[in-house]
Amino acid sequence: MSLDPLSHVLDHAWIGPVTKHQILLVVAAIAVAVPYILLARRVQDGTPPRGRFWNFLEMLLLFIRDEVARPNISAGHHHDDHHGDGKHHDDKHHGDHAKPHAATAHYADRFVPFLWTLFLFILACNLLGMIPFLGSPTGELSVTLVLAAFVFLVINVSAIMKLGPVGYISAFIPRLKADNFVMTAFLTVLIVPLIAVIEFAGIFLRAGVLAVRLFANIFAGHVALGVILLFAVADPVQGGLSPGGAAAAVLLGTGLSILELLVAFLQAFVFVLLTSIFLGMQLNPEH
Repeated sequence: MSLDPLSHVLDHAWIGPVTKHQILLVVAAIAVAVPYILLARRVQDGTPPRGRFWNFLEMLLLFIRDEVARPNISAGHHHDDHHGDGKHHDDKHHGDHAKPHAATAHYADRFVPFLWTLFLFILACNLLGMIPFLGSPTGELSVTLVLAAFVFLVINVSAIMKLGPVGYISAFIPRLKADNFVMTAFLTVLIVPLIAVIEFAGIFLRAGVLAVRLFANIFAGHVALGVILLFAVADPVQGGLSPGGAAAAVLLGTGLSILELLVAFLQAFVFVLLTSIFLGMQLNPEH
């Protein structure tokens, strides 16, 4: 086969110095912004959205907020989980006026717009790979590295703002105790610095894991699909499949395409889920 199975997933110039993935990143941003701007205008007066399409868009947002962000991100105190401003409210004094706020406000809600943007943008990039001859921008490591870099900044800047510089640094240093002086000295001199270095390196490793796992899953899926479909169109004389084998390859490629559609949603969800977990870990080191 003379065709390259990687050609449909690799980035290359489309318009002068502008590459395919650069254009697709803009397309993905527009594809996310336009429907949600229209949705926001529909509900700005409090009217619930009508129609399956608009309800589906709203469902995605509510799922990320209620099943991903809120369960994994908290202020570290029970009352903060119900009051996003972190201030103490006494329900006995405020009565029923405090209950609606307690039912809706949550510390994690301040990070929900960021998580929404991450999920929807990654999902749009993944779904673009389902269109023939386009490919997914998230199948390129440089794109996922940039996404992971933004996550790294949001997590650590938020932790510094919440804990303070001293509290942020001290969160990496474990508190180990021993029953005697010798063991205490051993822990203090050797074990505590070692754990502190590992914990500090972990903030970079977690961001790297986000970037590599998203890239690897999207890239590998498209390569596998490309190889299978290329067998279907290859010349049998040059090592391709027979007509029956070509038909089987098309059927297998169709099934794999359906699986890739599931993977597009799954990988966007896992990226945001891990982001929320890492964010909760960094904001609440005591847990």
